[in-house]
Amino acid sequence: MSTEDLGPAKEAALAELRRQLDDKRAGMGLDKTQLARRAGVSRGTVHNVFAGPVPRAVTVTALARALRLDPDVLLALRRIAAGEAPAPAGAGVPGPAEDRLLFLFRAGSAVGSAVPLRSTGSERFEEFLEALRLIGLAETETAPLREIRTRLEQTDRAGLALLTAYAGVLDEVVSLIEKRTSRAEFRFFLVGKLLQGIALFAATEWPSAPDIEDARTELFYLSDAVDIPEELRAEVKGYCRVELPAAEQMTMFGEAERLSGAFHAIL
Repeated sequence: MSTEDLGPAKEAALAELRRQLDDKRAGMGLDKTQLARRAGVSRGTVHNVFAGPVPRAVTVTALARALRLDPDVLLALRRIAAGEAPAPAGAGVPGPAEDRLLFLFRAGSAVGSAVPLRSTGSERFEEFLEALRLIGLAETETAPLREIRTRLEQTDRAGLALLTAYAGVLDEVVSLIEKRTSRAEFRFFLVGKLLQGIALFAATEWPSAPDIEDARTELFYLSDAVDIPEELRAEVKGYCRVELPAAEQMTMFGEAERLSGAFHAIL
């Protein structure tokens, strides 16, 4: 199948497959010859992946492993591009359905820990955008976040106008996520957001953090509404009850990361 035979949805999936491979290749400092050697394929095969028809599944798997990418995500894109799976609903190209809750939890965690707002830690910001893409948001819909990020990196101190713009853009992204997920799915986004947000409140605003108790109460009851093991539910509730003297501020970050790891293990 040539690229001329692809419809818009298939073209988008093939373009996203190539983008993920090429971004990671460039990030690892590899040229295409080096990538071919690492993957155990010919340079011509690599060239065809980026400029030819839809690649074979075995080629995609070899390149994904060489670049330390998730083969399932790339194979899902390949199946859409090849017409072997239906194009997803919504504007973006989501990842495997079985990982959807994990993508939502990761995106919520990034929002709660203010990853989009930070002018450092670009790798975590890219992971946030990747989670949004895998949920199903198109690049045109996440572009404003990247624009805000670029502006933040160009200034030593974010002014009120920039922070207000950031809040507005993020609200729009969260609204899109909510529209494209079921209520049960969106709860996992909220759990990630609240889990990290509480730690951030404790570290940056305590003791004058008016929103922290509301967030703790919301997370406490939200833990009853998500399908997680009872042991993890009890730990989340304990996190919501912990006392917050100044000496414990950094402990909250550590606990939030530990609980996040537990969610990653079950989702």
